[in-house]
Parts: sequence; C-alpha cells; structure tokens
Amino acid sequence: MQAPVRVAVIGVGYFGRIHAMKYATNPRAELVGVVDCVAERASAVAAELGCAAYTHHRELLGRIDAASIATPTSKHFEIGSDLLQSGIDLLVEKPMSNCLASAIALADVAAAAGRILQIGHIERYSSAVRTLIEQVSQPLYIESYRIAPWRERGVDVDVILDLMIHDIDIVLALANSPVVSVDAVGAPVLGNNIDLANARLSFESGCVATITASRVSHKIERSIRIYQAKCYTVADLHHNQIYSYRLQGDVGALGAQAVASETRSVAAEDSLANEIDDFLECVVHRRKPIVGASAGIEAVRLASLINESIARRSQAASASIK
Repeated sequence: MQAPVRVAVIGVGYFGRIHAMKYATNPRAELVGVVDCVAERASAVAAELGCAAYTHHRELLGRIDAASIATPTSKHFEIGSDLLQSGIDLLVEKPMSNCLASAIALADVAAAAGRILQIGHIERYSSAVRTLIEQVSQPLYIESYRIAPWRERGVDVDVILDLMIHDIDIVLALANSPVVSVDAVGAPVLGNNIDLANARLSFESGCVATITASRVSHKIERSIRIYQAKCYTVADLHHNQIYSYRLQGDVGALGAQAVASETRSVAAEDSLANEIDDFLECVVHRRKPIVGASAGIEAVRLASLINESIARRSQAASASIK
C-alpha cells in the first residue's frame, strides 16, 4: 500500500484553512503541519486538525513531500521557489503570481528541480465546468459574468487577479486558441485597486469573448453563455445548472419547435477536494497536473494584458479631460 504523502499548508487564512481541512480528511495525505506568519492563527488551525504549527515555511524542510501555498499572491514566488528547490512538490493557489515575470520564473524553478507545480484554478475541478468544456467544440462567442458583493478578503490584488482570473482560465480552455487582441475597461470603486472590469478577447480561431468581473455588486452571479453554430448554451455555475438550445429542424417551417431545449442539473462536487486529490495523484505518479504551470502563466499573461489595456484607456480619458 502506498504511504500517505506528507503535506503542509503555507498560509492558513480563510482559504488556506480549507486546504488544510481537505488534506486532513484525505486518506492519501498526512497533514504534517500548517504555517502562518500569525502564530496564533497557525496554532488554532493546527489544534483543530491535529498537526504541528509553524511560523516559517523553512521549518518544514525535511518533514514534507508536498505543500499548498495559500499566502498573499505577492509571496508565491519567494516561498514557492524556496520549497521547489528544496525538493517539495507544490499546489499554488491562483493566481500563480502577481506578475508575469515571476510566474515564468517560478515555472522555470519547478522544471529545473523536477518538481510538480500545480496551479489552484479550482473552477477546472467543478463538475459544471468540466461538463461545459465537454459540450463545447467550436465556440463563436463567449460571455462570462462573475460578480459578487464587496468583502475584505482578496483585496490585496485587483478584481482581475482576484475574480476574473477564474474566467480567464475557463475561457482559455473553452476557446482553445491563441489570443490575438485584448481591449478592457475597469475602475476602482470601493478600494484602491480595480474593483470592476470588463475585457474583450479576440482569438486566432475567430472566437470572441467578453468577461465581466465585479466585487461591488448587490448580488452573486457566476454564469457563462456560449454561442456555437446552431447551439446556445448557458451555464449557471452558482447553481450547477446548464441550459442548452439546439437547432434540430427547419426553423422557417417549424418555428420555435425547430429548437430543442434541455436543462441539466449537474451534481455538485467538492471542487477543492477534487483539486487536492488530483495534486496528490500527480505527486505519487509523477504525472502532469490538469492545471499546470503553463496554464497558470497564460492566465497571468492575459490578466497583465487586461490591466495594460485598462491603464491605456484610463490615461487616454485623463488626457482628454486636460
């Protein structure tokens, strides 16, 4: 029988604590410890889950085989490169990094060390998103919304890296084609960083996608609309519902009856548990993750291009006022 993978979680704030809980209940893992710069927080989570508490990631060296990094994004490269070079496989929470250069550098470190580097784009492990990707072959237009009320968590980065990054990754997987142009608009509303953004992406295949993300909405919505030849699909990711409308006859002769509709309720799954199970599988069998470094880099690259487009538009608007 395969020995459990010795794991730890670095950063046990809101989401890091959940990572630790999933490892603690996974029979393929042994949760050795948790790390947090706030000693009281590390101790509280360690006591809850029956593991050791640490305040620095280097205290784990020699004790673990793999780890999740759920620290603020700005710390991902520093901590990640140190652990990778020490022979530890990593699951790094999204976004991979707060800048493209450090995301590429982190991937290079992982490759040189021969270590697994998985990026925590959790939506790829959602049952609804997996079903949606299976149904889409040649999208012509994709429309994505991810909006939510304001919360204090995650505001160390802008809404592009906080929320939109999920849909950037999903849209890239759906379009399966290189991006050729980016046009975006956005603005800070309640915080110092951009809280609301809309991006239009054009792909080499001819597909066009618009992505909207907001953390200053009065409601929660996570939806994707996809238009293909003779097919329109709506995915409500918040309620795990997929609605499909397909042309199956002569609309001129049959009218609305030529359109067949289907509503599919996708059984909800624990996306983070799926993600962590896949990570452990990669660690044990040395296979590439479903969401590896290249996908993480591409999502950060697109996020950077969106931010650059927003900055150009903002500068142009300021210049016109003068």
